Amino acid sequence: MSLPKNIPLTKRLRWDRKRVVERSRHWFWILLFVAYAAAATTIAIDTLNPRYRDLSQVALTTVDSADHVRMSGASQVAAVYRASSGTPFSALPSGSSFRIIWPDGSSETVVVVDPKAVTGSQPLPGSQQAASGKASVDVDLKPVSGQR
Repeated sequence: MSLPKNIPLTKRLRWDRKRVVERSRHWFWILLFVAYAAAATTIAIDTLNPRYRDLSQVALTTVDSADHVRMSGASQVAAVYRASSGTPFSALPSGSSFRIIWPDGSSETVVVVDPKAVTGSQPLPGSQQAASGKASVDVDLKPVSGQR
């Protein structure tokens, strides 16, 4: 839709500016909504949380552990997250990713491949970050067979 040629150039430019401003506002709100939606779906799970701390595959896992150990631990954490969420059947479906922070403070991004499998989560290569030394793990040493 354009204005007839007999309208002065200044009025045509003003009309185009209004249209550009209106479109800019429109796209600004769409971009803002998409960015918010993307940021809101990022999940970070800290395994120092009491809910995850005592899981068998998580207690001693770090980003330096073997792949199958990290995959098992991440799958176990994902299963507990699903079970404790308000929507257990739609939380962390196949293809979703989450950031896991291991007990030593190291972290990595994990992709859910198969929610039903024991090793159904796969670490993303290159997403591992070493611990910064701020986290600490309490270890209780108990004597074996009554020795002190």
